[in-house]
Amino acid sequence: MSVNDTTGHEDVDWATKASDTVVGYVGKVRDKTTGPALVASRYAVYALALALIAFVLLILILIALVRLLVTATSQLAFVDQGETWLAYYILGGIFLLAGMLLWRKKEQV
Repeated sequence: MSVNDTTGHEDVDWATKASDTVVGYVGKVRDKTTGPALVASRYAVYALALALIAFVLLILILIALVRLLVTATSQLAFVDQGETWLAYYILGGIFLLAGMLLWRKKEQV
């Protein structure tokens, strides 16, 4: 709405202009704050889901490895069918060697 007043200037609807300005600034602030926060939270949720899936897969792989070792060691003459002690010793030795290797790498850094 514009009406010419006695000075020749247009009378602008100041309420509309002020609200448009406020809405514009609020939108800019929201885009600069909420946008990055939403992206960061989305990445955090995806990382957590991926970590949980990896943890479950690691457990399943370890279970499968124990079962495979129990089956393989049951073929030996000194291990009875279904005994798990040799499979546990083998896995324990593997983890011990891996831990010792990682410990040496830690000391070098």
